[in-house]
Amino acid sequence: MIRLALGGGGVRGFFHLGLLRSLQDAEVAVSAVAGSSAGAVAAAIYALGLPLDPAPVKAALADPELARLARPGGIGPARAGALFLRSLRRPSLADGGRVRRGLAALFGDRRLEEAALPLAVVAADLLTGELVALREGPVVDAVQASGSIPGLFPPVPWDGRLLVDGDVAEKVPVSALKGLGRGAVVAVDVSNPAPPNPPKNGLEAALLAGDASRRRLKELALARADRVIRLSLAEPVDTFDFDRADELYARGLEAGRRLAADLPRRRLLGWWRKPPKQKRE
Repeated sequence: MIRLALGGGGVRGFFHLGLLRSLQDAEVAVSAVAGSSAGAVAAAIYALGLPLDPAPVKAALADPELARLARPGGIGPARAGALFLRSLRRPSLADGGRVRRGLAALFGDRRLEEAALPLAVVAADLLTGELVALREGPVVDAVQASGSIPGLFPPVPWDGRLLVDGDVAEKVPVSALKGLGRGAVVAVDVSNPAPPNPPKNGLEAALLAGDASRRRLKELALARADRVIRLSLAEPVDTFDFDRADELYARGLEAGRRLAADLPRRRLLGWWRKPPKQKRE
């Protein structure tokens, strides 16, 4: 029996879907799952017994405008200047409406507490930086909060808090599995590789400093997992580059097959034990 912590990474989260599909096909017993940002989408789909099919997720969440915003050089100088001025007057560049409609298409009015196994959707408190593990409430609201990248999407109000992207607190949410389920913790990291070049200006330096801090927090979390699976990329994959979704899903399928094949050997070492077959809707 294992527990899964699925990290954030935009379109790289399709790796999670592929991995989960392979584990499901191999009838691997999962006792709990936690997800942050893109990992929250995959975790909710799995825990709610929805199809682990990349096509409807891609159709629901792909947004060409966000892809242009995120791609280096994807917008011209005039557009970039307008967006900068907008960011000074508004809480975010995008209103999140397109994403919310996509999440509603995937999850409807389902609630977190309806999941077939313990599910934690992880977000961060914008004011305190605290990790917030959501266990009850509308799935759409929770997953939207978990993926609300500060500056790009507005914070999501939740019980007196302002919640943003879970990656701010813990990119791979190992901590959220504490007290949930039983068995070994398998952490799945779909981060981009660290940038190879030094910053060109002060803004890039500030952004790289934030990234470095989050990478350090991530490594501390991964050190508490029993096993870490990484999406090892030679080059970065843009957060909203949905043209890469099928490729990433296929890589996840292969990683899941390797994990499923390895678990019986690990069982002999004492950290995996398969219970009776789970019933899934």
